[in-house]
Amino acid sequence: MTALAEASPSLKRRTRTLGGRGGPALVVAFVAVAVWWAGAVVADSAVVPTPAQSLRSLVTELGQPSFRASVFDTLRVLVQSYLSAAVVGAVVGALLGVRPFWSRVALPLAYAVNTVPKVTLFPIFFVFLGLGNLSCGAFAFFSGVLPMFLIAAEAARGVPQAQLKLAASLRVGDLRVLPMVVWPAVMPAVAAGLRLTFGFTFLGLIIAEMFAGSSGLGQQLLRNVALARMEYIAGEIVLIALLALLPFVLLTWLERRISDRFGPRPAPRGSRP
Repeated sequence: MTALAEASPSLKRRTRTLGGRGGPALVVAFVAVAVWWAGAVVADSAVVPTPAQSLRSLVTELGQPSFRASVFDTLRVLVQSYLSAAVVGAVVGALLGVRPFWSRVALPLAYAVNTVPKVTLFPIFFVFLGLGNLSCGAFAFFSGVLPMFLIAAEAARGVPQAQLKLAASLRVGDLRVLPMVVWPAVMPAVAAGLRLTFGFTFLGLIIAEMFAGSSGLGQQLLRNVALARMEYIAGEIVLIALLALLPFVLLTWLERRISDRFGPRPAPRGSRP
């Protein structure tokens, strides 16, 4: 108590902030696990395994080299697809969004494609790219690049035209306008898009691996579904959730840092709106 009382105001404020942000999520996670456990005990059925049974099955699978290779394949393809989708979507969206004509032409088409359930388009990837990581990675990239493109384009449309016209009057080229004018304005939106893009990319990859994967967590999940091994299915779902949790936390932290750096500043006290 003495040490806490003597801590600096910034440290105490930071501690309260972390507790306020992470506390409710931890409580909800604990309650969800408790409800799962109680439901499994009440059901007393092989169809509903307990968390302990699921974790034991997951540990057993992680001891198999083929399963570890599948986890590695999923992570490798996920990183490649996600980074490609984030970079391509953000850059192309920002470049197109600052051009009124091309944004009016391309954005309605992009929104129309985005409304189509993407899983219905997977046969196209399967026909042209075949089975394996290539088609899975391409579909994951497609699942993530479109949301990032739309977010970056809409954010770039909000860049004040006066700044762009001033840059044009000074004969500043596109390669210099992007980092000097556009990026500072769109960075908060792009940071939020990074988190959303990761979720869509991961989802697209797992779905693609279930349909056309020669390895990967999606293929392992489908194999256990065919064998009706519910405890293994639940264990793999827990693993997938844990693999998604760490990037989510890091990207959320990155989004807050970028918003603090580039986001709108609060109006000083006493100033008129």
